[in-house]
Amino acid sequence: KGRFVRFRVIWGWTIFLFIVLFARLFYIQVVNAQNFRDQARKLYAGSTVIYSRGRILDRNGVVLAQDSILYDVYAHPRYYYKTTPEEISAKLSPILNMPQNVLVDKLKLPFSTIAVQKDIPKAEAEKIRDLDLPGIETPRKMVRRYPQGALASQVIGYVNDDASISTGVEKSAEKALRMPPNLSDMERDGHGDFMNVQNIKPSALTTIPKAHDVKLTIDSRIQYAAESALAEGLEKSKAKRGAAIVMNPNNGEILAFAVLPDYDPEKYATTPPADLTNWAITDVYPPGSTFKILTIAAGLETGVINKNSILHDTGFVKMGGYTIQNYDYATKGAPGDINLVYLLEHSSNIGALLVSLMMDPAQHYKILHNFGLGQKTGIDIPGESAGILHPPQDWSPLLHATLGFGYGLAATPIQMATAVASLANKGVWVTPHVIMNDPNIQRHRVLSEKTTQVETQLLTESIDAPKTSSVRLDGFELAGKTGTSRKPADDGRGYSSQVYTSFVGFFPAEKPRVLVMVVVDSPQGGNAWGSTVAGPIFKSIAKQTIGYLGLKPDMMATKAIKTSS
Repeated sequence: KGRFVRFRVIWGWTIFLFIVLFARLFYIQVVNAQNFRDQARKLYAGSTVIYSRGRILDRNGVVLAQDSILYDVYAHPRYYYKTTPEEISAKLSPILNMPQNVLVDKLKLPFSTIAVQKDIPKAEAEKIRDLDLPGIETPRKMVRRYPQGALASQVIGYVNDDASISTGVEKSAEKALRMPPNLSDMERDGHGDFMNVQNIKPSALTTIPKAHDVKLTIDSRIQYAAESALAEGLEKSKAKRGAAIVMNPNNGEILAFAVLPDYDPEKYATTPPADLTNWAITDVYPPGSTFKILTIAAGLETGVINKNSILHDTGFVKMGGYTIQNYDYATKGAPGDINLVYLLEHSSNIGALLVSLMMDPAQHYKILHNFGLGQKTGIDIPGESAGILHPPQDWSPLLHATLGFGYGLAATPIQMATAVASLANKGVWVTPHVIMNDPNIQRHRVLSEKTTQVETQLLTESIDAPKTSSVRLDGFELAGKTGTSRKPADDGRGYSSQVYTSFVGFFPAEKPRVLVMVVVDSPQGGNAWGSTVAGPIFKSIAKQTIGYLGLKPDMMATKAIKTSS
């Protein structure tokens, strides 16, 4: 009886394993057959054809990246026949501009294939071919060139097709840019020899498939202006790095995206890895006082404040064992009752804290989430970070308070620029993008038009209120805000002595055409503030952008200037 039971168990397991094996084979050979055929073809398909990548152009057609055909020179010693390395080098030397003795040494290397010279132009390759030297070949290849050098390198990225490595737009637009050859009729066996030679189309060996061009929203003139102003500002402040984003807030098009340090895409292999990163989309920072724009917007939208609200600013408060104070409390003390223009002009932490705590956490979180915080913007550059925005159930009173002035969360510069752009766009958030006519653009309403009108007025008044300003634009009403925030310590505990300085603003305020955001990481010196470091960079970029775009002076601003004079 026991033997019979064991027999049934073994027989049952045998049948079960047979069914599993049969099901697996059915899946491979029938259900997923095409997928496996495609994978197999990638393994044994080969081609002598080189494929092309399309050009990357700026919005005006300026070429930012393109393919060039170059040639390599290889030697195969086994095919020299009766010709000596000395004889070959005597003929090659003047064409390659290489000393004969050096060339002879190369040609005598104990390898089956020797790389003699790389990246030679077509004219030189043709001269070598005309010599008909035994054992010498000059295969052609596609080489990626970037005519504008490092301009917009953090946006464009780089590509190494041999290693299947790419970044930036080179990666995100790869399906459009890259046109591979047709490998379907060019299969190889395990030894690398062609199979089914009779089926290979001759045109596949000689024709380079035409790829598509990709046009960017970037304007090279504005990009150059942004990079130049940013570089000058970083040099003056001896800062670690910086970013400047110029955007059309009405449609999310990025006109310039300057990120320093940058690099030459043709020399990416020798560039320090840290410099290859577009930190304005990958790295997060505490936004600081620029975030007060979003705090006031949320307060107006939820109705806890209005344009005439008065807040009692005590200069400092103690919460959760911490002391929170205004940046100027030590010198100016408690300002007392303040309005919203004063809050923005003097960047009152206590005022922003009070507005934040007035709001219901769930409502406050919803608006911040709609601003795009704590999630990726969807920009068409790979590597974006989602940032950090804790859910409202995790907000302590202290965290909720610090959110008011841009702490207690982490954002990327592109997130902050896009969030403020929604204020300029009458309350509608739009996906930021660098590829023209990107089909993945999303839009959603964050604020009512009434809220945006009220806050825009508050921001312009706060810019106009001081007698002197590092950001004021003659002839244009500007809505904007400075920011200075302490940099988190490297070990994640508390804050370091370094700061981020920033400024974000849009103009003309009544009908915005341009938004500019500047963030500078770790400026040195005792006078490192948003107004002293980021502000002048903003103003330089804004003035040049106004000129390039031919913007007309704002009638309201012009009238205000005449009145004040």
